[in-house]
Amino acid sequence: MAFAASKEVADRVKLSSALKHDRESESDVFQAAVKNLEAAGLRDALYTPTRQTAAFYERIDSYWSLTPRARPWAIVQPRNTEEVSKALTALVATDGCQFAIRSGGHTCYPGSNNIKDGITLDLGLMDATEYNPDTKLASIQPGGRWTNVYNYLENLGVMVAGGREGLVGVGGLLTGGGKTYYTCRVGFACDQVVNYEIVLANGTITTANESVNPDLFRVLKGGSSNFGIVTRFDMKTFPAHDVYDGIVTFPPSSTHAIIDAFIDFTQQLHVKPDAHILAMWVSMSQRDIALLNGIALDPTQPPDLTMVSMVNMIMTQLDDKEESKSLEKFMSVPNPISNTMRHTSLAKKVAGFLLPSNREDIWFSLTYKLDKRIIEKTTEIYDKLVADISEYSPGCVIQMVLQPLPTSFGQHSAACGGNMFGLERITDDSVLLIAAVEGSTPGFYDMAFPIFKAAVDELEGFAKSVGGDVEFRYLNYCDGSQNPLGTYGAENILRMKAAAAKYDPTGVFQTKVPGGFKISKVETPE
Repeated sequence: MAFAASKEVADRVKLSSALKHDRESESDVFQAAVKNLEAAGLRDALYTPTRQTAAFYERIDSYWSLTPRARPWAIVQPRNTEEVSKALTALVATDGCQFAIRSGGHTCYPGSNNIKDGITLDLGLMDATEYNPDTKLASIQPGGRWTNVYNYLENLGVMVAGGREGLVGVGGLLTGGGKTYYTCRVGFACDQVVNYEIVLANGTITTANESVNPDLFRVLKGGSSNFGIVTRFDMKTFPAHDVYDGIVTFPPSSTHAIIDAFIDFTQQLHVKPDAHILAMWVSMSQRDIALLNGIALDPTQPPDLTMVSMVNMIMTQLDDKEESKSLEKFMSVPNPISNTMRHTSLAKKVAGFLLPSNREDIWFSLTYKLDKRIIEKTTEIYDKLVADISEYSPGCVIQMVLQPLPTSFGQHSAACGGNMFGLERITDDSVLLIAAVEGSTPGFYDMAFPIFKAAVDELEGFAKSVGGDVEFRYLNYCDGSQNPLGTYGAENILRMKAAAAKYDPTGVFQTKVPGGFKISKVETPE
């Protein structure tokens, strides 16, 4: 069965900044917001199409994906926590003004971290990292990128359990939970945060930790932007050391052997938490393969958009050991196409592990039991997607990425005090799936979205039919049409609703910030 495109496409905001019209909005709300921001002393931090024009368009163009590149009325870039408080207070005081919040801007669904008819509060200038050798804590601002964070900390001989891709921002990853290379040992990235500095809806600057605002501290671990704007994360560190890391690429004919190795690896993570893997079924053009491998393209020749499918095993041995029993089954799969395994630092690894940018992107996430039937169905659906989408859009990239989610991950989180995911409820080893497509042909998003969603829906339906669906959707991978907060369990849903009512009683982050996943939209458990 092919996935047929539907004429009904969700209302998606997409605007390339290439279509620039240096004209400000005529909205009275916009004028009132500008007046309030200027009165707060933020005139030089405010960019519009006609004032600080270059900075305005530079910030729009800095989004990793084309999909969220809306053109807001204005962008305000606070430089410190006090200016975040002033900007938030001014925007809240402007009747009818909606706004978006951006840290790194890596979430790719439309409207997640940008806005068309409103103002974007952009934390990109707040990108500093500091380390305190007495407390062994790293204090990290939300606008930083993980490449820079790791470079700074490695030079001091320490590391944190943070993001896995160089352009991902600090704020979104940590408030969304944060899958990390070290989840097999210490839980999710949010489990390593011991203190948050946060600006509440009324402009109050406060902290949240185990002893101060402990209810807020708990819900910030995966509850996203429902409670305030986090301006500093204080994280535990550990000694930095090299890793043994790289990509081993196999032909699609190796699928069954890799599935067997993947299942064995996931089951062994309970006793051997020494490695991190991504099992990636991917199809991309010859052009993209050349670019990813640093091969110069002949500018006089048309790009080769011939699609090639492969299976990439992205593997990281955390203790820098070449001879790892955890990875042995993968390394023994015959006939690899290529092998880039090498000794490197985490900062260098992350700096070189970048997803292609400046394209339209769609992501979905599912979680299902570690069931060979469901994994095989995933690869079957992947094959159909490649045929369907590449027919419409040659030169796109299509991925199905499988990640281990054993029950030990939830146990690590619980040992750190718990987060919002509620993974301790899950009693079966599972698979965390990210399904992603990206393309640059005109109309790619509108064409690909219904096809892609139908494929994900079919896989979810199959998992349910064999009793293998797991009630957990990882927020940082989800499309805006999904409901990750509603999968965190009744107890955590009630916690988040109570915290939102206490710390944001007027519902600023539920009504004036349309982007992101809203706890107010989650049904209250009985």
